[in-house]
Amino acid sequence: MENSDDLKKYFNSKEYSTTIIGQKDGDEIPEVNQDKLSAIISLLTDTSNKDIREEALITLKKDKGEQLLLTAIASPKSAGKQHLLVAACWESEINFSKYLPFFILLALSDDYLVSLETITTIENMEGPFEKDQLQNAIKKVKEKQKEISSERVVLLNDLVVTLDRYLQNG
Repeated sequence: MENSDDLKKYFNSKEYSTTIIGQKDGDEIPEVNQDKLSAIISLLTDTSNKDIREEALITLKKDKGEQLLLTAIASPKSAGKQHLLVAACWESEINFSKYLPFFILLALSDDYLVSLETITTIENMEGPFEKDQLQNAIKKVKEKQKEISSERVVLLNDLVVTLDRYLQNG
């Protein structure tokens, strides 16, 4: 197991590359080093790294590490810890607006904590948003509301209100 000082090197943008979620056809997909991906997941989710987590979030924002964070969220290695990585999105104060469709899928997750943290992330997005994306997102959320328990319906109602507000302000 690496120590905390070893983990800091993974925030150097010259030493890591990530898969770009939502990239355009024809764009080259950079290779993701699985050891580095495991390290970032550990750094942001392991309680023994709690003392440097805040520094890691600041570094992610400064180094525009949203791609690394999105890759970590989508990684099978994040199973059971995905909500902590999603929480890191809003805690890092990075604007994830251009990834709204990805976050809508997460918000509709059957995992309550993932859904909760994702909705918080969406509420903290600054925009701009594409009108079509917002309309599609609202449609998907309303469809999901028909299938779920009342506890989750309330969460998704909040999401619809947020998306409607973005649509009205757009």
